[in-house]
Amino acid sequence: MINRTALVLIIGLCAVCLLSLQASALPMVGFSLKPSPASGPYQDKEFLEQANTTIYGLSNKTLPTGTALTDLRNAQGKMSKMNISPALYSNATDINAFIYYTWKAGDEYEDASSLGDSFYSPVTSDSSLYDDANEYYEASKTTWDRIKSRYPGATIYTMPKPTTVIADTGSYDPYTHGSTNKGARSGLW
Repeated sequence: MINRTALVLIIGLCAVCLLSLQASALPMVGFSLKPSPASGPYQDKEFLEQANTTIYGLSNKTLPTGTALTDLRNAQGKMSKMNISPALYSNATDINAFIYYTWKAGDEYEDASSLGDSFYSPVTSDSSLYDDANEYYEASKTTWDRIKSRYPGATIYTMPKPTTVIADTGSYDPYTHGSTNKGARSGLW
């Protein structure tokens, strides 16, 4: 029989594991802020200026893609390396997470769009391709709720509608040197 101390230890270990699972509801931030140094100089002003420009630039728009997405990724990478004071660090962490989740949502959306729009895609053009993008969008909405009071008049960006390719007519298939059936896909798979 297990003694009482061992039983309490096992229950405590299970509780810690369950709490860590619940705490990790948001995806990990790939480029989190570096730890706050004990003393300055701090880059709080530069961080907030970049954050304001970035967040107000996203406001009332759809998810950035293309060059705007690259600019967002570069801004987030630069911001994550700044020296942030302990007084601002908690808010800066949420701001950094919001921008990270936004560019990850855009990146996943672009990947899904390019895969779903490809004639040779081995998968169907359904909304499940966009699940990762939606997961990051939901994470950005959660962090937006934490920081939106800092940005009066700004709103969170919106997700574009998923694109799908539906062939209405037959198309040329380079592997058979002929036409495919109406609506059918062919390719390497």
